[in-house]
This record gives sequence, C-alpha cells and structure tokens, in this order.
Amino acid sequence: MTVYSHSRLSCYEQCPQKFKLHYIDKVETEEEQTVEAFLGIRVHEALEKLYRDLQHQKENTLEDLLVFLRDEWNANWSNDIIIVKGDYRPENYLKMAQKYLTDYYQRYHPFNQGKTVTLEELIRITLDSEGDYKLQGYIDRLSETRDGYYEIHDYKTNSRLPMVDYIRSDRQLALYMIGVKNQYPDVKDVHLIWHFLKFDKEIDSTRTDKELERLKQDTIQLIKMIEQDERFVASPGFLCEWCEYKSCCPQWAHLYKIKEKPANEYLKDSGVVLVNRYAEVKNAQKLANLQCDAELAKLEGALVSFAEKEKADVVFGSKNKIRITSSERFLFPAKNSKEREELELVLRKYGKLEEVRQLDTTALGRVIQENRWDPEVLNALKRYVELESSKRLYLSALKEK
Repeated sequence: MTVYSHSRLSCYEQCPQKFKLHYIDKVETEEEQTVEAFLGIRVHEALEKLYRDLQHQKENTLEDLLVFLRDEWNANWSNDIIIVKGDYRPENYLKMAQKYLTDYYQRYHPFNQGKTVTLEELIRITLDSEGDYKLQGYIDRLSETRDGYYEIHDYKTNSRLPMVDYIRSDRQLALYMIGVKNQYPDVKDVHLIWHFLKFDKEIDSTRTDKELERLKQDTIQLIKMIEQDERFVASPGFLCEWCEYKSCCPQWAHLYKIKEKPANEYLKDSGVVLVNRYAEVKNAQKLANLQCDAELAKLEGALVSFAEKEKADVVFGSKNKIRITSSERFLFPAKNSKEREELELVLRKYGKLEEVRQLDTTALGRVIQENRWDPEVLNALKRYVELESSKRLYLSALKEK
C-alpha cells in the first residue's frame, strides 16, 4: 500500500489529473519556483538554524540570523524564480523575509517557552489498526512544554490570515498530532500552533480523540477514492495558471502544441480553424437572436394596439392565432429602502403589520385588490403602491377544417 502525505492528498483534491501526472505517470517537468515559495524556504531555514543551534547551547543574535538569511538568499537566488507581482523587486521580498524573522526573534527571545524535541523530523502516521493506511510528513518543530505536553509548530508565510474554520479543519497538523500520539508514549496532550509570520501572530488549536478518529476515517475514505479512481478527471480552475503540468494536461495540451507555431501555421491548425468558425457561428446566432427579439417586441406592441383598437382578445392569421391576456400586479418599495421603512411604519400605525405577516407583499397586494381595509388605511398606502399592467401573447395554430 502506498504511503501517502498531506501534500499528496491535497494534490488529488485540487486536481486528480495533476495527481496522476505527478505521482502515477511520474512526468518530469521543469520546476518553476515562485518568489513566495523561495521566501518561505529561506525563512524556514533560518528558524531551523535558530533552534538547532540552541540545542547545541549556541544562541544566535538577531544579526547572526539575518546574515545567515541574506547569505542563503543570495546563494540560492536565480533569475528563473517567478515574481508574479511585477511592481515588486527581489529586494522587496528579501526585506519581507527579514521582517518576518526579526518579528519572530523579538517575540520569542530568549526562546525558553519549551524544550525543542525535533526539527524538520519525519513523522509516520498509521490510520488503522491493521496498518494498511499510512501517511508521513515533516514537522517544522516539535517542542515539549512540560512532561507529556507537546506542541507542533508550523511556520506560515501566507499573505493572508486564515479564517477560524480553516484552523479548526486543517488536516496537516491534525494528522501530525496522530503521529506524535503514536510515536511518543508519554503524551498527555498535544497543541497545534501556527505561526503566521507576516502578521507576527500565533494561533493555536487542538483536537479531541473523537475528532482525530473522525479524521482517520475521512482520510481512509479519501485514500480509497484515490486507489479506486480509474479516470483522474482534470479539475480546471484559477490554479491552472501555475501548474507545471499544463503542457501535458488534456485541458491545455493543444494550446502548448500550437503556441510555438508561426502565425501562418497556427491559423491553419484544424483545431484553431474549427474553434474560430464555431465562435463565428455562435456570435452570428446571438446577433440573430437579438434582432429577432427586437422585431418580436415591435410586433407584440403592434398586436396589443390592434387588439385594443378592435376590442378583440384574439387576433387571427391565416394559419395561427394569438390570444392576448391582461394582468395587473402591485409593486411595493424595495427591501431595506427608506420608502419600505415608511410603509412598515404606516402599517404599524394602523395595526395592520401583523395581518400581512410582517409585510408579505403578496398578502398586502390581495388586501388592496379586495379593498378589505378602511378607505383611510388604503389611502395612506397609496403613495407606496404602484399598479403595473402587462400583456401576454399566446401563439397557437389554427385547426384545419
């Protein structure tokens, strides 16, 4: 049985086709790295150095860590790293990384909140008693605050703070919690701690045994779904723009096939020709529909005028007839408008608001139509009510004699 990971599961949830290309077909691609991912790696390295040196009784100054960060940044920087937001330069992101590190250092110095147990350590997670379903992952930092009380720390360089529901439903650290409980027999409690470095904010949570058991079952079901999937259907979305498998994905393969062709060859491609012609016909159809709608509107107006002039409810043609019906309805002020509030006050003044179920406009319309209330009340409502008349036309074929 395959040993899964949180990232492997998330890849399938994001797009089964991407999962297949990456984990099953093992398609090799040129890895592209964004500046945000590069920044996250460098900050993680600096924090790992901080705590690893502390384990060896060496305390780095803030300047020591900033020098380390800058050196690693410069040594690993490449012009191939993608900066999507073109208004910013690499040095802007370096300054962000330095700010994250500075804020963290100043917040937690002298780093005596707990004893570091492991750093960047592989954790193995067994989901069932038979050992058929397993996962693994790497914990940024595991610490112990007192005997049997552990904390799983995760460093985030996200540009946004997550919603409360995200923290409560986050699968990755909860899975690590299962692994820690299995791996450390003295565990009494485990806390999950996210450090959102951009905001200098710490958010913590935990899970009950019941919640962890539910997570195990949900994760097993997801693994079973993956194992049984035979199609791995693509799930296109906004993340496709950053997918490294676009060139071999059925959703994008044709584009990559033609985009390098010269214009004269590109326009002769059978797919391009078919799509262009289809779009032309579709647009022509849309225009024809608009023209037909405009002409029908004119004919409807003319038919209504003719019927009113002839005092006829049905107008006959050679093979068809059109029946014309009239209807009226009352229009009331829109919800949350000033006029709506005034209308409610008038109804409340006369003790009628409850009678129309807190201003059910359909019920109020019937009351007005049937003149159920005193003339004084109905007159007070007039300024808030508009009567709309409309005509409807019904076309049908004449029966052959």
